[in-house]
Amino acid sequence: MATEIDEKPKQDSDEVSYNLAMRRVVYLVLIGCGVAIFYAFRFVSDGIANIFETWTNAMMAGGAALVCGGLLGFLFGVPHTREEGAGRSSGKEPTEETNQPDKLLRSTQTTYRPNTSLEQISDWLSKMLVGVGLVEIKVIPEKLRGVAAYVAKGLGDDESAKTFAMTELLYFSICGFVFGFLWARLYLPRWFRQVDEAQIQKLGEKIDRIAAQQNADAAALTLILHLNLEATDDSGLTEEEVATRIKAASPSTRSLLFGQAKKVSEDSKTDNYEMVIWIFKGLIKSDTTPNRYHRNHSELSYTFRRLKPPNWPEAEKSITSAIEIRDRLQLSGWKYYEFHRARCRIEQDANFKKELASDPGPATERILDDLREAYTDIDKWEKWNYEKSSIRKWMSLNQIEKAALQRGKAVG
Repeated sequence: MATEIDEKPKQDSDEVSYNLAMRRVVYLVLIGCGVAIFYAFRFVSDGIANIFETWTNAMMAGGAALVCGGLLGFLFGVPHTREEGAGRSSGKEPTEETNQPDKLLRSTQTTYRPNTSLEQISDWLSKMLVGVGLVEIKVIPEKLRGVAAYVAKGLGDDESAKTFAMTELLYFSICGFVFGFLWARLYLPRWFRQVDEAQIQKLGEKIDRIAAQQNADAAALTLILHLNLEATDDSGLTEEEVATRIKAASPSTRSLLFGQAKKVSEDSKTDNYEMVIWIFKGLIKSDTTPNRYHRNHSELSYTFRRLKPPNWPEAEKSITSAIEIRDRLQLSGWKYYEFHRARCRIEQDANFKKELASDPGPATERILDDLREAYTDIDKWEKWNYEKSSIRKWMSLNQIEKAALQRGKAVG
């Protein structure tokens, strides 16, 4: 705790010292601008226009020197990238206690390196400028006097103007050099570090999300083991827990759960239909965008039908949801849904249980509407309507021929 308290003021003081150093250079530049104004007032007798013209020329010349010096200082102050491997060259090896995400972070740091072209250019230019400066050191003063003489033409074009021009160029170029060097030396490394740390933090968060998703998928996949139990009570789970696990699972894991639950539901030897129902209900609850997967509802309906005894009301309700989703998505086919719903409605008809014809009314019309829709897929009709099916028996009791199921034809 004491360490954290001690470090915070230190960081704040570093921030203050950084800004203070830059501000002081700015103050020097402002002082130079003020001196230029005083110099321009030497032409007060020539009018305000001449004062403004002289000051403008001085500022432009000083600004050019400032920018050139700043660029040179920037080249000398460009920070160099330190290789991650160099920090480990001392023989320090990672310990076994390092956790997996940290290992992954280290491995990703060694797979790329920042572009160091600017660093190389900075090195080349710095060495060239120093080398050329040392070789031509005798010529430089004469060149500076020539530049000062050229600038002095806009500052009065006399000996005093030449002196002021030379002083101004040196003053602003040095200020620019110090400013550029400090800016590159103090601020650039911090910004680079912040970018790298932000990238590492994002990578760490991504790894955490992947690990959490893997754990969630593992928990959901254990439901496959519970499908093979003889009874749901042996699993120690509740319907809410199953739904929670499925909702947290990835789409691929949900797809796998759907396939396994469908397989167990179709197995005539299974007695664990309750877990299958829980899984299909969990898949339906996890479909929040909204209801996109009609097969979750249809397979749940088929499972309700396979119960001993069948739960026909719930089977009808689930297959109706499947039909609504199919129609909303404008999917073609899947006419077996209407065939199955007609069977659910027939099995709930009290007259059918007594082997009597159904009473005329809305319930009978709904059954006929479903059968007419299913009959549009005539190629599969005979496969669905096998010899001992309840639908064939119902049609026989109500004296309904297949021809009457064609669209546009009345019954009886």
